[in-house]
Amino acid sequence: MRAVLRPSFRPAPDTAPRGTQRIRPTLLALVGLLAMATACHGPNVTVFYRPAEVGSAAQFDPLTSSLQYVLDGDQVESFETNDYGRDLRTVLRHLGSPFRQIEDEGGIGRFLNTEVFPHDPDNLDDSLAVLPNVFLHCFGGGMLFRKHAEWFAAEGYPAPWLLAGALAMTSEVLAEAIEKPASDDTDEIADVFLFRPLGLWIYSNDFAAQWMQDNLAPVDWPHQLIWDVQDERWRNVGMNYVFRPPWLDSDDVRLFAYTGMTSVFGLSHRLANGDTLSWGAGASTLRIEPVDLRWSAGLFYDRDDSLLWSVIANGAEGYALRANVYPGVLGEPGSWWARIGLFAGVTDDGAGAFGLHWRLPVGIGI
Repeated sequence: MRAVLRPSFRPAPDTAPRGTQRIRPTLLALVGLLAMATACHGPNVTVFYRPAEVGSAAQFDPLTSSLQYVLDGDQVESFETNDYGRDLRTVLRHLGSPFRQIEDEGGIGRFLNTEVFPHDPDNLDDSLAVLPNVFLHCFGGGMLFRKHAEWFAAEGYPAPWLLAGALAMTSEVLAEAIEKPASDDTDEIADVFLFRPLGLWIYSNDFAAQWMQDNLAPVDWPHQLIWDVQDERWRNVGMNYVFRPPWLDSDDVRLFAYTGMTSVFGLSHRLANGDTLSWGAGASTLRIEPVDLRWSAGLFYDRDDSLLWSVIANGAEGYALRANVYPGVLGEPGSWWARIGLFAGVTDDGAGAFGLHWRLPVGIGI
């Protein structure tokens, strides 16, 4: 039976050693310092946040995208959430003694090889975590931080860059707990202390953020998060990042990379009406221990980087077919139908799933 994270639950009694309880205030202070160190000086230009009335961008706000970021790992069978409170305490304990965890996992050399940079030719298979660390936690997570900060600023919140930094580091810690059942003890150390802060540092700089936009054109295309009221589980989880570098000698065709638990690579084509149709093929991750990948393919339609609909075959989360139709596609502008987003899927065992999204952080489905 697949494990689930319920919207509300009562954590198990705290049986962690007293030493773990003592380090929590220190850890929280450290997370706050990391956020302030990378986000205390506010960027002066808006690079990524563009309000939209249709598509995935119409659903964007820091709470919605942070929920998808935290729950992203729930697509993988190896990551379970039955004992989320226990796993979160484990993550906090490891973050409270990072050098001890690195030593227990084989030392600094193995840590660098498995999490940071592949340098051991005899153990390159141990370096599979490096790519998601760079593209999801650093480049993708850093872009989300900047976009959140720009949203907070546009909405008139005080200290928007500090708010975005604190939200980024908090969501990173919470996300690591979902991966804990199948991740190394050093995984959260690399993500929380290295890659997410590095992403915040890169994107907090106006020049660096604009360079990333001009040369990689990153954008977030999350699925529409659904709570299954029948099975009492999350469905359609997933935070995905798209990169479309302008490296081809054409203004109408770009390289296309859709990255996440499902990663496909292909081309984006600008249509006569100005919208863009993208396609790609690649692989999705079903489980981590042992690693189980399968071929995957996707078709995507967007307007000004706001995803209008997508269809993915053989994706993550055990879906043979998964489709998302975002607000603004159905009905005439201004009608109530235009505010609805739809999710439909067929699981690998032939079961159907369906959900409605009404511009709230979580939709309802069966």
